[in-house]
Amino acid sequence: MNLRRLEYFVAVVEAGSVSSAAERLHMTQPPLSQAILALERELGTSLLHRLPRGVQPTSAGRLLAEQGRHLLERAERLEDQVRRTGQGLEGTVSVASVPTFMWSHLPALLAEFKASHPGIAVEISDPDPTEVLRIVAAGGADAGFVATSDPAVVAAAHPGLEVVGLAPVPLVLVVPRGLARREASARDFADQTWIVPAPPPGFVGMVEIAEEVWRKAGFRPASIQQVTTLPTALPLVPAGLGVCLLPEQFVADFTGDVAVQPLLEDIPPLHGTLVHSREAVPTPALAAFLATVHAHFGARDGAGPAD
Repeated sequence: MNLRRLEYFVAVVEAGSVSSAAERLHMTQPPLSQAILALERELGTSLLHRLPRGVQPTSAGRLLAEQGRHLLERAERLEDQVRRTGQGLEGTVSVASVPTFMWSHLPALLAEFKASHPGIAVEISDPDPTEVLRIVAAGGADAGFVATSDPAVVAAAHPGLEVVGLAPVPLVLVVPRGLARREASARDFADQTWIVPAPPPGFVGMVEIAEEVWRKAGFRPASIQQVTTLPTALPLVPAGLGVCLLPEQFVADFTGDVAVQPLLEDIPPLHGTLVHSREAVPTPALAAFLATVHAHFGARDGAGPAD
């Protein structure tokens, strides 16, 4: 059904005459009359009773006028929604983020994006880093965030992804409060079990940083305990089961009996890193999200941590 003809018909029914409707529509009467006749031919039924003074809808015309108003309203809303989606004002962005980035940087980023783009919904999942990369590469998520020791290594291993270092994720050594000292070397905890996440296949992250800390301090722990994720490690420390390197933000929100141990050695940070497809053309909603990410972090193009 031609929506323009439907709009004309509803106007005629509401006005009660073709001449009054033509005046309301800012058009002459003959083309309006022709449009109504064309609509009746299209539907194969009479829609109006032509009276000496004005018109009245037939039973079919009343049905069309009542339902047509709703149809025109829905069409107007759809037109506005399509326009807003095309302008990046509405839509959905799916994001896969590792918990490390989610705890440290994602809340502030999402709050900023929501404030500037209230019509765009963000769907969030929290897989491990290798799964983030796989999902984004396969198109299962529009964008992803990982925390890696070296964004350039991630970029080299995934040439189909745009990899952008965003911001450092500072790390600290967390120990049971009873073991804390005013100042120490990592070597002073060589006899403790060091808790580290199991290394994801083909991904460089916390294990590589721990190895670097041990190398700088000139030792290797007598015992190493692997866990599935960094949040899993934190509750083990106050239980006296070991020490571990963790993002600073994890510890700030933890109420257990632990202490942050200052070290003589520098602890390299993880790098919060954005990944998205190089090949797929971003939707307007995704383009708006990526622009917000870059503005929020002052990120530069290409792999590597942002300055």
